[in-house]
Amino acid sequence: MKKKGVILLITLFFIISISILILKNLSDTNSYLTEQNSKFAKVQMLYYINNIKNEFLRLLKDTNKEGLVKYFNINFPVQMEDIKIKIRLEEYNKYNINLLKAKDKKDYYYFSEFLKSYDIYDIYILQSILSELNTIRTNKQLDEVFKRFDKESYNNNLFKVKNYIGFVEYDKRDFSSQASNENLLVELFIEIKYLKYEMKAYYILKKETQGVEYFEYSFK
Repeated sequence: MKKKGVILLITLFFIISISILILKNLSDTNSYLTEQNSKFAKVQMLYYINNIKNEFLRLLKDTNKEGLVKYFNINFPVQMEDIKIKIRLEEYNKYNINLLKAKDKKDYYYFSEFLKSYDIYDIYILQSILSELNTIRTNKQLDEVFKRFDKESYNNNLFKVKNYIGFVEYDKRDFSSQASNENLLVELFIEIKYLKYEMKAYYILKKETQGVEYFEYSFK
C-alpha cells in the first residue's frame, strides 16, 4: 500500500507540473483556438506537444532508469479549459527488423529465434520483402511489411507480435532483455483533443543524447 501511495503521489505531482505547463502556454497565447480555424488549431496543438516532449526530455536527462520506471505504462490525463491531454510513457524494447537484411546470420540470431518461438519460420519471405525495400524508417513502412508477409506467407502470427518489432537501431538479445541506463529508449505517446480537433503524437526518445530518434503526428 505504501508503494502504491508513493506512485500515486508521484503521478499527482507529475500531472500538476504538466497542468502548470499548459496554463503557461494558454497565458502566452493571445487568443484561444476557434472552431473555424483548423490551421491555427493545428499550430497550437503542435506547440503544446512540442513543450510536453521537451519536458520529458528534461525528465530523461535528470532521472536514471530506476526513477523513470515509475512513470512507465501509466496514463496521465490532463484537462485545462477546453483542452484534454493524455500522455503515456513506455520503455522501447523491440527487435530491429532491419537486422534481417544483414548478410551474417549472427546479426539477427536472437530476432529469428524470437520469431520461431511464435511459429514464424518463413523468415526468408520477410528477408525477400525487405530486400526490395530501403531501410525501414517509419511505422507506416513497417505496417506494409507486416501486410505483405501476411499475404505472401499465409501466416498472420507476425501481427500478433508487431508490438515487439521496430526499426530503430537497438541491441535486443532476448525477449526479457532490458536496456542499460545509457542505451535506454523511451516511447512517448501524446493525445490532444480540443473542440472537434484531435492530434496524436508518437516519439522515441533516447536518454543518452536527450534527443529524438523518431517522431510522427496525425491530425483530424
